[in-house]
Amino acid sequence: MRILTLVLAVVVALASATPVSAQKPEVTEVDAWLVRDPQMSSQFAVADHFGYFKEQGIKVNPRWYIAGTDLPSMWGAGNIHLGTATATMVVPIAASGQGIYNIAPQSDIAGTQQIVIGKKAQATLKSPKEFEKLKIGMPKGASVTMAIQAMARETGVDFTKIQFVNLAPPDTVTALAKGDVDAIAIWAPWAFNAVKQAGGKVYFTGNKSHIPGKEGNVDWLRVHAGVVASGKMLKDNPNTLKAILRALVKATDKINSDRAGVVPVVAREMKMDEGLARDIMALNKYSMEMDGNIVKGMSEFVDFLHSLDRIKQKFPPEQVFYTKLLEDVDPKLVKAKVNAPLK
Repeated sequence: MRILTLVLAVVVALASATPVSAQKPEVTEVDAWLVRDPQMSSQFAVADHFGYFKEQGIKVNPRWYIAGTDLPSMWGAGNIHLGTATATMVVPIAASGQGIYNIAPQSDIAGTQQIVIGKKAQATLKSPKEFEKLKIGMPKGASVTMAIQAMARETGVDFTKIQFVNLAPPDTVTALAKGDVDAIAIWAPWAFNAVKQAGGKVYFTGNKSHIPGKEGNVDWLRVHAGVVASGKMLKDNPNTLKAILRALVKATDKINSDRAGVVPVVAREMKMDEGLARDIMALNKYSMEMDGNIVKGMSEFVDFLHSLDRIKQKFPPEQVFYTKLLEDVDPKLVKAKVNAPLK
Protein backbone atom coordinates (compact mmCIF):
# COMPACT_ATOMS: atom_id res chain seq x y z
CA MET A 1 0.00 0.00 0.00
CA ARG A 2 2.83 2.39 0.84
CA ILE A 3 4.48 1.65 -2.52
CA LEU A 4 1.20 2.21 -4.37
CA THR A 5 0.68 5.49 -2.53
CA LEU A 6 4.19 6.61 -3.47
CA VAL A 7 3.69 5.73 -7.12
CA LEU A 8 0.41 7.63 -7.24
CA ALA A 9 2.04 10.64 -5.62
CA VAL A 10 4.79 10.66 -8.25
CA VAL A 11 2.26 10.39 -11.06
CA VAL A 12 0.22 13.28 -9.65
CA ALA A 13 3.35 15.40 -9.21
CA LEU A 14 4.46 14.82 -12.78
CA ALA A 15 1.01 15.59 -14.10
CA SER A 16 0.96 18.81 -12.11
CA ALA A 17 4.42 19.84 -13.31
CA THR A 18 3.63 19.28 -17.00
CA PRO A 19 -0.09 19.56 -17.65
CA VAL A 20 -1.18 18.02 -20.92
CA SER A 21 -3.16 21.13 -21.81
CA ALA A 22 0.04 23.25 -21.69
CA GLN A 23 1.55 21.23 -24.54
CA LYS A 24 -1.58 20.99 -26.69
CA PRO A 25 -1.15 22.95 -29.93
CA GLU A 26 -3.24 26.11 -30.01
CA VAL A 27 -3.94 25.47 -33.71
CA THR A 28 -3.58 22.16 -35.50
CA GLU A 29 -3.02 23.44 -39.04
CA VAL A 30 -0.53 26.06 -40.19
CA ASP A 31 1.03 27.28 -43.43
CA ALA A 32 4.82 27.29 -43.75
CA TRP A 33 6.50 29.38 -46.44
CA LEU A 34 9.46 27.33 -47.59
CA VAL A 35 12.20 27.98 -50.11
CA ARG A 36 12.27 25.05 -52.53
CA ASP A 37 15.89 24.25 -51.77
CA PRO A 38 17.54 21.32 -49.94
CA GLN A 39 19.73 23.79 -48.09
CA MET A 40 16.75 25.64 -46.66
CA SER A 41 13.85 23.27 -46.19
CA SER A 42 14.95 19.63 -46.12
CA GLN A 43 13.70 19.05 -42.57
CA PHE A 44 10.20 20.23 -43.43
CA ALA A 45 10.06 17.89 -46.44
CA VAL A 46 11.26 14.93 -44.37
CA ALA A 47 8.97 15.66 -41.41
CA ASP A 48 5.98 15.92 -43.71
CA HIS A 49 6.76 12.75 -45.66
CA PHE A 50 7.45 10.53 -42.65
CA GLY A 51 4.49 11.78 -40.65
CA TYR A 52 6.44 13.55 -37.91
CA PHE A 53 4.10 16.55 -37.93
CA LYS A 54 1.12 14.24 -37.74
CA GLU A 55 2.66 12.52 -34.71
CA GLN A 56 2.63 15.90 -32.99
CA GLY A 57 -1.04 16.43 -33.77
CA ILE A 58 -0.51 19.13 -36.39
CA LYS A 59 -0.73 19.60 -40.13
CA VAL A 60 1.82 21.82 -41.86
CA ASN A 61 0.88 23.05 -45.31
CA PRO A 62 4.06 23.76 -47.34
CA ARG A 63 3.81 26.91 -49.41
CA TRP A 64 6.78 26.43 -51.69
CA TYR A 65 8.41 29.36 -53.44
CA ILE A 66 11.63 29.62 -55.44
CA ALA A 67 13.67 32.68 -54.50
CA GLY A 68 14.46 33.41 -50.87
CA THR A 69 15.04 37.04 -51.80
CA ASP A 70 11.25 37.34 -52.27
CA LEU A 71 10.59 36.82 -48.55
CA PRO A 72 11.11 40.44 -47.38
CA SER A 73 8.40 41.78 -49.70
CA MET A 74 6.04 38.89 -48.93
CA TRP A 75 6.59 39.19 -45.16
CA GLY A 76 5.67 42.84 -45.29
CA ALA A 77 2.11 41.97 -46.32
CA GLY A 78 1.57 40.46 -42.87
CA ASN A 79 0.26 37.11 -44.09
CA ILE A 80 3.35 34.99 -43.38
CA HIS A 81 3.98 33.78 -39.85
CA LEU A 82 6.21 30.72 -40.30
CA GLY A 83 8.92 29.78 -42.76
CA THR A 84 12.59 29.13 -43.45
CA ALA A 85 15.17 31.83 -44.03
CA THR A 86 18.82 32.81 -43.90
CA ALA A 87 20.28 36.05 -42.55
CA THR A 88 20.13 37.54 -46.06
CA MET A 89 16.34 37.41 -45.79
CA VAL A 90 15.93 38.08 -42.05
CA VAL A 91 18.09 41.20 -41.78
CA PRO A 92 16.17 43.40 -44.28
CA ILE A 93 12.86 42.43 -42.67
CA ALA A 94 14.07 43.25 -39.16
CA ALA A 95 15.77 46.45 -40.34
CA SER A 96 12.45 47.68 -41.73
CA GLY A 97 10.94 47.45 -38.25
CA GLN A 98 8.96 44.26 -38.71
CA GLY A 99 8.98 41.42 -36.20
CA ILE A 100 10.78 38.29 -37.39
CA TYR A 101 12.54 35.78 -35.16
CA ASN A 102 14.85 32.87 -35.80
CA ILE A 103 13.51 30.23 -33.40
CA ALA A 104 15.86 27.40 -34.40
CA PRO A 105 18.71 26.76 -36.81
CA GLN A 106 18.42 23.99 -39.38
CA SER A 107 21.62 23.84 -41.38
CA ASP A 108 25.03 25.36 -41.94
CA ILE A 109 25.08 25.97 -45.69
CA ALA A 110 28.50 27.63 -46.05
CA GLY A 111 29.89 24.63 -47.92
CA THR A 112 27.60 25.21 -50.88
CA GLN A 113 28.83 28.81 -51.31
CA GLN A 114 31.80 28.33 -53.61
CA ILE A 115 34.48 30.13 -55.58
CA VAL A 116 35.24 28.15 -58.74
CA ILE A 117 38.25 28.98 -60.93
CA GLY A 118 38.37 28.35 -64.67
CA LYS A 119 40.90 26.36 -66.67
CA LYS A 120 43.22 29.29 -67.36
CA ALA A 121 43.34 30.32 -63.70
CA GLN A 122 44.01 26.72 -62.70
CA ALA A 123 47.17 26.80 -64.80
CA THR A 124 48.39 30.27 -63.79
CA LEU A 125 47.21 30.86 -60.21
CA LYS A 126 50.25 30.08 -58.07
CA SER A 127 49.38 31.93 -54.86
CA PRO A 128 46.38 33.62 -53.24
CA LYS A 129 48.02 37.01 -53.91
CA GLU A 130 47.50 36.45 -57.64
CA PHE A 131 43.77 36.28 -56.94
CA GLU A 132 43.89 40.09 -57.17
CA LYS A 133 44.37 39.80 -60.93
CA LEU A 134 41.27 37.72 -61.55
CA LYS A 135 38.00 38.76 -63.11
CA ILE A 136 35.21 37.16 -61.07
CA GLY A 137 31.66 36.68 -62.26
CA MET A 138 28.91 36.69 -59.62
CA PRO A 139 25.57 38.26 -58.69
CA LYS A 140 26.32 41.69 -57.27
CA GLY A 141 26.07 41.81 -53.49
CA ALA A 142 25.67 38.04 -53.01
CA SER A 143 26.61 36.82 -49.54
CA VAL A 144 29.45 34.73 -50.96
CA THR A 145 31.24 38.10 -51.25
CA MET A 146 31.83 37.82 -47.50
CA ALA A 147 33.80 34.60 -48.03
CA ILE A 148 36.05 36.36 -50.55
CA GLN A 149 36.57 39.26 -48.14
CA ALA A 150 37.49 36.88 -45.31
CA MET A 151 39.88 34.92 -47.54
CA ALA A 152 41.51 38.18 -48.63
CA ARG A 153 42.04 39.34 -45.04
CA GLU A 154 43.57 36.02 -44.03
CA THR A 155 45.89 35.63 -47.02
CA GLY A 156 46.99 39.23 -47.61
CA VAL A 157 44.97 39.74 -50.79
CA ASP A 158 43.89 43.32 -51.56
CA PHE A 159 40.14 42.88 -52.02
CA THR A 160 39.80 46.27 -53.72
CA LYS A 161 41.96 45.12 -56.63
CA ILE A 162 39.70 42.22 -57.57
CA GLN A 163 37.51 42.92 -60.60
CA PHE A 164 33.90 41.76 -60.32
CA VAL A 165 31.46 41.24 -63.16
CA ASN A 166 27.76 41.29 -62.30
CA LEU A 167 26.16 38.11 -63.67
CA ALA A 168 23.00 36.15 -62.94
CA PRO A 169 23.70 32.67 -61.50
CA PRO A 170 23.07 30.68 -64.73
CA ASP A 171 25.15 33.15 -66.75
CA THR A 172 28.20 32.65 -64.52
CA VAL A 173 28.63 29.09 -65.78
CA THR A 174 28.46 30.16 -69.43
CA ALA A 175 30.90 33.01 -68.86
CA LEU A 176 33.39 30.69 -67.15
CA ALA A 177 33.15 28.13 -69.95
CA LYS A 178 33.75 30.82 -72.60
CA GLY A 179 36.64 32.35 -70.68
CA ASP A 180 34.90 35.70 -70.27
CA VAL A 181 35.72 35.52 -66.54
CA ASP A 182 38.55 33.80 -64.71
CA ALA A 183 36.47 32.58 -61.80
CA ILE A 184 32.95 32.69 -60.46
CA ALA A 185 31.54 33.09 -56.93
CA ILE A 186 28.28 31.19 -56.75
CA TRP A 187 26.35 28.51 -54.90
CA ALA A 188 24.89 25.09 -55.64
CA PRO A 189 23.68 23.90 -58.06
CA TRP A 190 25.44 26.39 -60.37
CA ALA A 191 28.79 25.79 -58.70
CA PHE A 192 28.43 22.09 -59.49
CA ASN A 193 27.52 22.92 -63.09
CA ALA A 194 30.63 25.07 -63.40
CA VAL A 195 32.80 22.13 -62.41
CA LYS A 196 31.03 19.61 -64.63
CA GLN A 197 30.23 21.72 -67.67
CA ALA A 198 32.96 24.37 -67.69
CA GLY A 199 35.89 22.37 -66.33
CA GLY A 200 36.07 24.55 -63.25
CA LYS A 201 37.78 23.71 -59.98
CA VAL A 202 36.64 24.69 -56.49
CA TYR A 203 39.22 27.09 -55.02
CA PHE A 204 37.49 27.59 -51.69
CA THR A 205 34.06 27.58 -50.09
CA GLY A 206 32.58 29.32 -47.10
CA ASN A 207 33.96 26.67 -44.78
CA LYS A 208 36.74 24.86 -46.64
CA SER A 209 39.87 25.99 -48.44
CA HIS A 210 41.33 24.08 -51.38
CA ILE A 211 43.99 26.74 -51.93
CA PRO A 212 47.35 24.95 -52.42
CA GLY A 213 49.33 25.13 -49.21
CA LYS A 214 46.34 26.46 -47.25
CA GLU A 215 43.98 23.50 -47.45
CA GLY A 216 41.60 22.80 -44.60
CA ASN A 217 38.53 23.97 -42.73
CA VAL A 218 37.95 27.73 -42.52
CA ASP A 219 35.37 30.15 -41.10
CA TRP A 220 35.11 32.47 -44.09
CA LEU A 221 31.31 32.59 -44.21
CA ARG A 222 28.90 31.94 -41.37
CA VAL A 223 25.55 31.38 -43.03
CA HIS A 224 22.77 29.24 -41.61
CA ALA A 225 19.24 28.40 -42.66
CA GLY A 226 16.74 28.52 -39.84
CA VAL A 227 13.10 28.37 -38.84
CA VAL A 228 11.57 31.85 -38.58
CA ALA A 229 8.31 33.01 -37.04
CA SER A 230 6.46 36.26 -36.60
CA GLY A 231 5.94 37.88 -33.22
CA LYS A 232 2.21 37.20 -33.52
CA MET A 233 2.83 33.50 -34.11
CA LEU A 234 5.14 33.31 -31.11
CA LYS A 235 2.68 35.08 -28.83
CA ASP A 236 -0.45 33.26 -29.96
CA ASN A 237 0.79 29.75 -30.75
CA PRO A 238 3.91 28.79 -28.78
CA ASN A 239 2.78 25.18 -28.26
CA THR A 240 2.08 24.79 -31.97
CA LEU A 241 5.59 26.01 -32.74
CA LYS A 242 7.08 23.64 -30.16
CA ALA A 243 5.24 20.75 -31.79
CA ILE A 244 6.70 21.79 -35.13
CA LEU A 245 10.20 22.00 -33.65
CA ARG A 246 9.87 18.53 -32.11
CA ALA A 247 8.99 17.16 -35.55
CA LEU A 248 11.90 19.02 -37.16
CA VAL A 249 14.35 17.70 -34.55
CA LYS A 250 13.24 14.17 -35.43
CA ALA A 251 13.58 14.99 -39.14
CA THR A 252 17.11 16.28 -38.56
CA ASP A 253 18.05 13.03 -36.86
CA LYS A 254 16.55 11.13 -39.80
CA ILE A 255 18.57 13.16 -42.31
CA ASN A 256 21.81 12.49 -40.45
CA SER A 257 21.18 8.80 -39.75
CA ASP A 258 19.50 7.68 -42.98
CA ARG A 259 20.74 9.88 -45.79
CA ALA A 260 19.97 7.25 -48.44
CA GLY A 261 16.38 7.07 -47.23
CA VAL A 262 15.75 10.81 -47.22
CA VAL A 263 17.49 11.91 -50.43
CA PRO A 264 14.65 10.63 -52.69
CA VAL A 265 12.12 12.46 -50.49
CA VAL A 266 14.04 15.74 -50.59
CA ALA A 267 14.75 15.44 -54.32
CA ARG A 268 11.08 14.90 -55.08
CA GLU A 269 9.92 17.87 -53.02
CA MET A 270 12.65 20.12 -54.41
CA LYS A 271 11.94 18.91 -57.95
CA MET A 272 15.52 17.98 -58.69
CA ASP A 273 17.58 14.96 -59.68
CA GLU A 274 18.41 12.63 -56.78
CA GLY A 275 22.12 12.81 -57.54
CA LEU A 276 22.08 16.59 -57.36
CA ALA A 277 20.12 16.54 -54.11
CA ARG A 278 22.60 14.07 -52.64
CA ASP A 279 25.58 16.23 -53.66
CA ILE A 280 24.07 19.41 -52.21
CA MET A 281 23.01 17.74 -48.98
CA ALA A 282 26.50 16.30 -48.54
CA LEU A 283 27.88 19.84 -48.26
CA ASN A 284 25.31 21.01 -45.72
CA LYS A 285 25.64 20.40 -41.99
CA TYR A 286 22.16 19.64 -40.69
CA SER A 287 21.89 20.56 -37.03
CA MET A 288 19.38 22.35 -34.82
CA GLU A 289 21.96 23.24 -32.19
CA MET A 290 21.86 26.95 -31.45
CA ASP A 291 25.26 28.41 -30.56
CA GLY A 292 27.07 31.73 -30.49
CA ASN A 293 28.52 31.16 -33.95
CA ILE A 294 25.05 31.59 -35.43
CA VAL A 295 24.55 34.90 -33.61
CA LYS A 296 27.96 36.05 -34.83
CA GLY A 297 27.04 35.13 -38.37
CA MET A 298 23.88 37.23 -38.15
CA SER A 299 25.96 40.17 -36.89
CA GLU A 300 28.31 39.83 -39.86
CA PHE A 301 25.35 39.92 -42.24
CA VAL A 302 24.04 43.07 -40.57
CA ASP A 303 27.42 44.74 -41.18
CA PHE A 304 27.63 43.42 -44.75
CA LEU A 305 24.15 44.51 -45.83
CA HIS A 306 24.66 47.90 -44.19
CA SER A 307 27.89 48.33 -46.15
CA LEU A 308 25.91 47.76 -49.36
CA ASP A 309 23.27 50.27 -48.23
CA ARG A 310 20.64 47.54 -48.29
CA ILE A 311 19.69 48.49 -44.75
CA LYS A 312 19.84 52.06 -43.46
CA GLN A 313 20.70 51.30 -39.85
CA LYS A 314 22.49 48.51 -38.04
CA PHE A 315 20.84 46.64 -35.19
CA PRO A 316 22.05 44.11 -32.60
CA PRO A 317 21.78 40.54 -33.95
CA GLU A 318 20.13 39.42 -30.71
CA GLN A 319 17.05 41.32 -31.91
CA VAL A 320 16.10 38.52 -34.29
CA PHE A 321 16.50 35.41 -32.10
CA TYR A 322 14.04 33.73 -29.76
CA THR A 323 15.39 30.43 -28.42
CA LYS A 324 12.99 29.76 -25.53
CA LEU A 325 10.81 27.35 -27.49
CA LEU A 326 13.77 25.30 -28.70
CA GLU A 327 15.05 25.19 -25.14
CA ASP A 328 11.66 23.87 -23.98
CA VAL A 329 11.83 21.18 -26.67
CA ASP A 330 15.42 20.12 -25.91
CA PRO A 331 17.63 22.18 -23.57
CA LYS A 332 20.76 20.43 -24.87
CA LEU A 333 20.27 22.08 -28.26
CA VAL A 334 20.54 25.62 -26.91
CA LYS A 335 24.14 26.66 -26.24
CA ALA A 336 23.35 30.34 -26.68
CA LYS A 337 20.13 31.61 -25.08
CA VAL A 338 18.83 34.68 -26.89
CA ASN A 339 15.25 35.86 -26.38
CA ALA A 340 14.41 39.17 -27.95
CA PRO A 341 11.30 41.11 -26.88
CA LEU A 342 8.44 40.16 -29.18
CA LYS A 343 6.77 42.69 -31.47
